[in-house]
Amino acid sequence: MSDTPSSVDDRPDAALPDAEALARSSWSEEELTWEQIQETAAEALLAGDWRQASSLWAFALDLARVSFEASDPRLATSLANKAVAVRRDGKEAAAGDLFDEALAVWACSGPWVLALAPERRARSSTFRLRLAARHPGGYDRHARARYTALAEEGHAAAQALKDGGQAPRGALARWRKERPAGYVDARKLLAAVLLLADPAG
Repeated sequence: MSDTPSSVDDRPDAALPDAEALARSSWSEEELTWEQIQETAAEALLAGDWRQASSLWAFALDLARVSFEASDPRLATSLANKAVAVRRDGKEAAAGDLFDEALAVWACSGPWVLALAPERRARSSTFRLRLAARHPGGYDRHARARYTALAEEGHAAAQALKDGGQAPRGALARWRKERPAGYVDARKLLAAVLLLADPAG
């Protein structure tokens, strides 16, 4: 996985057409589609449209099963969101199985998380150069620590959903605020953490 710009003159991918931006990244069209589906489902849930949210979650899970690795936290999010919908339909046993599968994905996601490329922000390039000179690997360690903390947050949120609680409120707003502009590895993990269903939505 890599999000390293091809040259120092590259502009943020958000300013490019999706097809071109994707071609320059490690992302696939399926990954972008999954993200868009989950965000639309979160919007539907926030509006109280459970039927639309449930339909979108089902589609996203089908897509995740064929497109993502077994250790990809986005698969865990798809499973947990589907479980929320199944539980609402009164099928507690089936929901429990989906939650267990989601938690198992989170439990084995460590290598996937460690393989994520450290996020490179153009505005911090000078800082990164100075940090690298003074403390080799320092910036990467900071990114790895952030990724680990995010993964722990996602795992805990999925466990809370299974236990009958809810994911942290305001996750959709946080997603829109923190989502990286380009198609970078960090965005994949952030989506898995912040696009979990909020049953109270």
